[in-house]
Amino acid sequence: MTVVEANSEYDLEEDRVRLRAGRCPDCGAVFCPTGTVCAACGHRGLDEILLAPTATVYTYTRVHQSTPDFQAPYDLVYADFPENVRVMLPALGEGYPVIGEQVDIVLAPGPRVKDGQLIDMPHARTAAERSEHDG
Repeated sequence: MTVVEANSEYDLEEDRVRLRAGRCPDCGAVFCPTGTVCAACGHRGLDEILLAPTATVYTYTRVHQSTPDFQAPYDLVYADFPENVRVMLPALGEGYPVIGEQVDIVLAPGPRVKDGQLIDMPHARTAAERSEHDG
């Protein structure tokens, strides 16, 4: 069983996730998660945008240390979005992610845990997982 928490960090479109981000109206810098002040130029007030439902793997790491909030092992992917922002997400799929591969952003359980239950959260779904999922 997984827990789905109400979340203002993304929108769901079918089985894909569009992460919410902030874009500075002055300098165009993009931040995910968003904030209230642009870290690039100091402008107060960012415009909300939705990131593309796909990204490109910049790099990844495998986490072996569990914490009370995260159940290891799991892979984390740094993914580059077309909106010129890099976001860290857990990877969904067997094996290691491939640097430079296109990933879909989807909702899946874990590795975050709350009250002993895996929580659905955005993941980067790798090509291997996509071909297995789509059959």
